Amino acid sequence: MDDSYWKRMLASRLSRRRGLALAGGSAAGAALLAACGGGDDGGGGEGAKSDLVTEPRDTFKEAKRGGTLKDVHNFDPPTLDPATPVAPLNSIVRHTYGTLVSEQPGHLETSSGVLIGDLAESWETSPDRLTITLKLRQNVKWHNKPPVNARTVDVQDVIFSWERYTRLSPFRGLSFNQVNPDAPVLSVSAPDARTITVKLKEPLAYALQYFANYGSFSGNIVMLPREADGGGLELRGNIVGHGPFELDSYRPSVGFTLKRNQNYYDKDWALVDQIDMPIVPEYAARRSQFQAGNTLRMLAGEPQAEDLLAVKRDQPKVLAYATDYSGQPWILSFGWQQEQFRDERVRQAVSMAIDRDTWIDAIQNVSGYERDGLPVESRWNSHLQASLGDYWLDPKGRDFGPNAKYFQFNLAEAKKLLAAAGHPNGFAVQSTYPIEGLALGRFAEPLDGMLRELFQIKINNPNYANEYIPRWRDAQGQYEGWLYGSVTGTMPQFLHAVSSLAAEYWPKGGTTFRGFSTTATPKTGDPELTSMIEKARLEPDANAQRKLVHDIQRHLAKAMWGLNLPGGATGYTLAWPALRNVNVWRSRQGAAPTWNAYRLWVDASLPPFQG
Repeated sequence: MDDSYWKRMLASRLSRRRGLALAGGSAAGAALLAACGGGDDGGGGEGAKSDLVTEPRDTFKEAKRGGTLKDVHNFDPPTLDPATPVAPLNSIVRHTYGTLVSEQPGHLETSSGVLIGDLAESWETSPDRLTITLKLRQNVKWHNKPPVNARTVDVQDVIFSWERYTRLSPFRGLSFNQVNPDAPVLSVSAPDARTITVKLKEPLAYALQYFANYGSFSGNIVMLPREADGGGLELRGNIVGHGPFELDSYRPSVGFTLKRNQNYYDKDWALVDQIDMPIVPEYAARRSQFQAGNTLRMLAGEPQAEDLLAVKRDQPKVLAYATDYSGQPWILSFGWQQEQFRDERVRQAVSMAIDRDTWIDAIQNVSGYERDGLPVESRWNSHLQASLGDYWLDPKGRDFGPNAKYFQFNLAEAKKLLAAAGHPNGFAVQSTYPIEGLALGRFAEPLDGMLRELFQIKINNPNYANEYIPRWRDAQGQYEGWLYGSVTGTMPQFLHAVSSLAAEYWPKGGTTFRGFSTTATPKTGDPELTSMIEKARLEPDANAQRKLVHDIQRHLAKAMWGLNLPGGATGYTLAWPALRNVNVWRSRQGAAPTWNAYRLWVDASLPPFQG
């Protein structure tokens, strides 16, 4: 490990941090211990954890309705239209739009993945599993804004929303059979005023999940008024949905203001009257705004792990909450126009040059948390996200088998593989990732630091909307170098384990396919892998399907047609005491966090307002 570039970088960073901690031991260290209730044991005991971390408690029965949730947003979206997956739009549309069904949040625990109704109230599947019949919830209203003016949602709106999705969404090839003859949904129709009928080509195990919201909320089958696209409602600069909040105003580079939807069918969903979301692109500025009490919570995944105790030290009144396991859903995808990556040994070398534990530690501060008495569980991604329950096969577990070695950090073996492939001195590689829209630099830079031990890397940071999406993300590997990016908004990765594998590694999966081939013909895939995925898609027995998914992960570990970023860990986040019900209702990672503001309420008698 001593010859690992990033290991040296991490060691240097940790040494500097320890030095600063020692230098400030008499002042800053004492202040932190006082703030956290710590003692002379240095913060490493169970008592330090219990004093520092706040256990979530359901305070709904105590809630005071009204007030303003002072939240925050990171970037201006290029459009307000939810037709395509746009990362900076998701925090807005998850509050304002809805879908037919949704994944139920967990109460004081991670969601189990059960679907519940949103616009649909109930549904049933035919015995042959080829027809899904949904009944609409009655008297659901659109937002009270022109041109719909709070009219009742009807089946024609649902049909319009489906048809618009099939025209505009990059996800359409995953589900719509007329675009992709191997996709499952043949038709969506309305036989009467309350019924929606979905006809399927085949009995796909996870067909209904396509009508929920996973990964990127935008780009999914979002419910829209039929007045959009020519009926007086222009969606690029406006939002009209049926969600629990309405868009009151959007000022580019300034922020969003949302108002509670007084007509929402669940009167106990939104307890605050307003959400203010100023746009603050820089992380340091968001942290400062939070510390000053100008925002009541930080964005998901913030503060950055190494900053949590520093923020707590500087502002002792803020509360720390433990968060469920969360990985980084980004991928490293090879460009097949660069011939070297067609050699399996080169791809294996890339994987074996990555020190996954060190990357996870650096990104999520695992050792730092543990040193301060805060337990953390870290996991490696395989070719599935490690959040996908027992479908995920742990590359460090006994059951993975001999191909697990390709996930192990072994720089010497990586160099041997590269030399055997004819590249003893490596070769030049362009590393592409956007730095606005998706802030991937923080995750990509340490990996490129490790991979510089093998390759001569040149960085390419394209514009997110105009270049990254069409020329790289959706280009099915038809470029040179490698790409750090998302699987079209991450929706296919989290919808279902088999969906993730089919989207990325099945040639019939649509624009999300990684574009590899075992032959000279581009984008034809790996026949053995294709056969396994096709069996798993239609397997009705969950245990048999799970076994197939495990076998697919073992196969991919050797073929290494692409990589997920290394993994993730449990962690911690911060909020002011005035924000109540934090971390009570929890979405599973990858289920679009539509419950992000569910039953949150503001107690103006608590800090930062008083006390």
